Parts: sequence; C-alpha cells; structure tokens
Amino acid sequence: MEHLINNVDWNSIRTLLAVAETKSFRKTAERTGQAINTVRRIISRLEDQLGFTLLNREADGVHLTPEGRRMVGAARDVELSMQDMLKTAVATRQTSEGSIRLAITEGLGTFWLTPRIADYLEHAPAKQRIELQCAMRSVDVMRLEADISIQLVKPDRPELIVKRLGYLHLVPFASSDYIKRFGKPTLFKDLAHHRVVEQETDQLDGYGLDKIFGTEIANRMVRLKTNFSSAHYWAIAKGAGIGIMPNYATAIGGDVEHVDFDLKYRTGIWLATHPDLVRSVRHRQFIDFLTDSFDPIRFPWFGEEMMTPEAIEQAFSREDLSAYFEGFTARK
Repeated sequence: MEHLINNVDWNSIRTLLAVAETKSFRKTAERTGQAINTVRRIISRLEDQLGFTLLNREADGVHLTPEGRRMVGAARDVELSMQDMLKTAVATRQTSEGSIRLAITEGLGTFWLTPRIADYLEHAPAKQRIELQCAMRSVDVMRLEADISIQLVKPDRPELIVKRLGYLHLVPFASSDYIKRFGKPTLFKDLAHHRVVEQETDQLDGYGLDKIFGTEIANRMVRLKTNFSSAHYWAIAKGAGIGIMPNYATAIGGDVEHVDFDLKYRTGIWLATHPDLVRSVRHRQFIDFLTDSFDPIRFPWFGEEMMTPEAIEQAFSREDLSAYFEGFTARK
C-alpha cells in the first residue's frame, strides 16, 4: 500500500475523475487540455499501478468497473477534504500566526540557525511556532514533508520555488591535541599516514578516499565514520582524527585547527518552498529571515569565494564570533 501511495500522483486521479464524469476520453482531453492519447496513457498507467481495471471501453463510451466506482468514490471524498483544507489555508494566509515547518541539514541547523531562530522568536507573534527538523536527507517539500527546506543539493522539482542562499565551504580540521601527537600533513598524500574522521550522509557523500588511496589504505585511514554533523564535530575536537568541516569551525568553540594541505570543497545552500506557501504572510516573513541569516555580506563565510579559517579569525573579533555561534564548547 505504501508503495502505491508513493507512486500514484493526484493529477492521475484528477484525470480519472474527469473521465468518470464525461464518460469520454475525447471530452476529458478537451476539458483538461491534454492530448487524447495522453489521457489514455494516464488511465492505463494508473490501472497498472493499482493492479485492476478502472474502466471498460465500450462502443458508447467508457464506463467505470465496480472497482473503478469505489476508487472514484474514495477520490471524491479526498477531493472534498482537500477543498476544505484549501479553504482553511486561504483563511490563514493573511495572518502571521501558526506553524512553520523547516527542514534543514543537521550541521547548519544545530550550529548556525538555531541561535538565530531563538532571536527571531523574541520578535515573532506569540502564536507562531517553528517546527525545526534537522534532516540528514533532502525532504520532499512538494509532498509537504516540510513547508521550507534548506539543503545542500539543489532540488530538481520544477514546481518548487527555489533560491540559493549562499555556499558552504568545507576544509580539513584537527584538534590541537591530535596535531601535537601526530603532526600536520602538508601535502594531500601525507593524509595516508593519518587517522581520518569521515561524515557520510545523503547530501555529503563521504570523502572518496578509496578512489584516491585504494580500498585497503582508505579502510586503515578512516577510524571513525558518522552520519551526524554534531558527532562529526565532537569526534574531531576530541582528537579522533582529521575531518572536513565548514570553514567557520574554529568559531563554534571547540579546540580545532585548520589543517591546510590544499583540500577544499564547496557546495550550494539551497532553499526550497512549496509554491502555495509563498502566499502565506508568516512563511514570506520567515523566508526573509532565512535569507538574511545566510547573507554573504553580513556572513562572508557563506559567500561564493571561500574565506579561509585564518581570514575569518582576522576579520572578526572573538566577541563577534562568539555572538554568531554562541560557543557550543568551552575554548581552551
């Protein structure tokens, strides 16, 4: 059943409802603006997905089978429920009160955005609520798994409202204790003689060390692998090995140092919104807040050109950085 729900789209159901009402593929095509062969293909695909016949094709038109009648009856109930839901949505669009569901990658959500949301709530309406989902995968905004998504992979659904907020730059770090014990690699090939902490998620697909050094050496290098940004940060800060983190990692508060052997990654930070939600006052206001939170002029580490950790330390005072990142750990 879950497989069917994930693969049957509502547009196909709407086409079925139109055919049931007109009793004609031709009239349905005229009503919906589709080619008649497209209508036929949609119904045939829907029948294949459901595993039973919906329509009998006869000389005087098409008629619902018993299974088709049950399907259409259930679909009409859903349509009425959706109409009620949309009426409710229209009534609440012009208010700033209500819930906003935001899905964001765990690292950006935990270390960067949560302190800003705490400030945002100080000035938000009393009945506005933020539901923050720190997701390790890209959520499906079109299926309303979240109202707004901030992710590191550009959404490919053309229906979505998509904008790039900025860039995330990733470079190697290690703890001061690790560097004292094992030294700093100065060339990429030197990494083969070090311990590595690797993060692997749907949006950050590991380091690919096996392709560079071979499987045997890569397995020896990677002493700890995690899918969670906060665990990844703690492991590096506690001396488990060298790992790739955002260029502002030293500002978070852990005792970590940039290990510069000319390795860096850059990925876009993307915001995706369901097209219906941009009509909502509270969602528009919150999107403005999110856009400002990644403004590369105010926060240049999110700019197109990479700002090195050393440049961040020089450009911003310790008070500035502690205010931005709220010091998650005690600095030595």
